Amino acid sequence: MNKYLEFQHLVRNFNWHSPSWDLFIILFWLVASVLYAFAAGRGRLLSILVSVYMAKLLVIEAPFLQKLVNAKFTIVTTSLQTLATFGALFLVLFFFLSKYGFRTTAEGRNGATLLFGIPFSILQVGLLINIVLGFIPAQAQETLHPLIRFMFVQPGANFIWLVAPIAYLIVFGRFISHRSDL
Repeated sequence: MNKYLEFQHLVRNFNWHSPSWDLFIILFWLVASVLYAFAAGRGRLLSILVSVYMAKLLVIEAPFLQKLVNAKFTIVTTSLQTLATFGALFLVLFFFLSKYGFRTTAEGRNGATLLFGIPFSILQVGLLINIVLGFIPAQAQETLHPLIRFMFVQPGANFIWLVAPIAYLIVFGRFISHRSDL
C-alpha cells in the first residue's frame, strides 16, 4: 500500500503543464500505445513482444555481442552501444519473426480484439520504455522526474514490466482467440 501512496503523491506533483522530457515520455507511452493497438494485429503484437524479450535477453546474456560492438565503435558510450545493440537485435528478430511466425488466420478488427489490444499495447510500449530507460546512463536516469523513475526505472519496475505483458496475455489472451487460430 505504501508504493500506491507514493505513486499517488508523484502523480499529484508531476508538472503536466510544462513541456519536458518526462511529459514527452508519458505522452509517447499513451499515444504510441493507442496507435500501436490500432495498427497491429494479434500476430504482430505477439511477434513484437517476443522480439523485445529475445533482444533484451541477448543484450544481457551474450557478452560477445557487447565486445563486438565495443571493438567497432569506441567513440560512443557503453550505454548508447547497448541501446543500439538492443535496437538492431530487436529489428532483426522482429523481421524474421513477423515473416515466419505468429501468423494468425483471422486478424479480425472486432471489438474484442481492440479491447484486448489497447491494454496489451500499453504494457508492451511500457516494457519498451522500461528497457530503453534502463540502458541509458545512471546520470541521465537521475535527471528524470521521480514519477518516471518510479514507473520505469526502479528495480521493481523492471520485473513488473517484464511480467505484466505475459500475465495479461495468459489471463486475457484466451478471450480473443479463434478456433481457426489453433
